[in-house]
Amino acid sequence: MPAYARYDPEEEKRFFYEGIDLFNHGEFFEAHEAWEEIWKNTAGRKARFYQGLIQAAVTLEHMNRSNPRGVQRVWASMLTKFEGLPEVFMGLNVLQFHWAVRPVVAHVLEMETVPGQQPYDVELKWNRKAVPKIELLYDPFETGEAVRLD
Repeated sequence: MPAYARYDPEEEKRFFYEGIDLFNHGEFFEAHEAWEEIWKNTAGRKARFYQGLIQAAVTLEHMNRSNPRGVQRVWASMLTKFEGLPEVFMGLNVLQFHWAVRPVVAHVLEMETVPGQQPYDVELKWNRKAVPKIELLYDPFETGEAVRLD
């Protein structure tokens, strides 16, 4: 028996799609909260997938808060969560998603920052409209993939 309490698939589906909707509407902190609800109750590749989504949302929330160090730190961590996952996982083309988000934050990733300090006391300039929408290739709950991954 796993060391985590598995969500009812309908509850997991609700939080998964709620997070996607929030992310697609630019509500990055709220998307992170929705996905965190299910991440805590998953394990293995599925847990890493949810962590990657959470960290993508948190990276963009750090953009909102003009925190370049946070953008850099969380982005680097996000990449490790998506590493080793299939190109398409839980209906999302993970590789395509990563490469679509990267240009939005690229200029911040290239900034020189000093640990423990905010290097700039200015608002980060970024194009919120350039943030890609999350569009699934299929519903992982209808195909049964979401349940098989536990």
